Amino acid sequence: MENLRIKLKIKDNPYKDESSALLELWGEFTLHYGDVSLLSLEWDVSSFIEWFAEKKEYLKVESFPFPFTNSIAESRDLLFDKMDDFSDLQEQFDYEDYLSDYFENHHFHLRGTKTPEFYMGLSPNDCGEISYYDDSQYNVYSFDMDEFLGEADKEIKQFLSTVTIKRKNKSYFEDTLGKYYSYIKLV
Repeated sequence: MENLRIKLKIKDNPYKDESSALLELWGEFTLHYGDVSLLSLEWDVSSFIEWFAEKKEYLKVESFPFPFTNSIAESRDLLFDKMDDFSDLQEQFDYEDYLSDYFENHHFHLRGTKTPEFYMGLSPNDCGEISYYDDSQYNVYSFDMDEFLGEADKEIKQFLSTVTIKRKNKSYFEDTLGKYYSYIKLV
């Protein structure tokens, strides 16, 4: 089994004249599984860091709680397809809430990109999994979740240690980055 790896590298923001650029941490974001590149682009890395800070604990402990079919992504699609099977509207709403509660903690997508909708979590056998639908097929990769979380944590800290922000944006980044904020330099 290969490991899932994230690499972050600071880059100059090509949109630095846009007002939103002050609240972005522009960089290169790559996601690899062994030799397979799952994602590679330049984007606002703070959106990933915010997601990771919020979801890390869920990824670590929440095993997939529903009937499982081949992957988390495929299972999700099949589970949501069953929404119309309910004759009782309240049961349908309860079912949708139950599904949504889990998947909001295990869904990853860089906002504003045309990248796949990734689903990450512990499969029923408690093995880490990232899966997604692309090019008319489901792709699934198994990995050691604890190792991934530890490596991603180190990569985020290393990336942020290369970042300098203006003091006037301090409160935004404190709120967005959570505990990772302390690794940024202020000017």
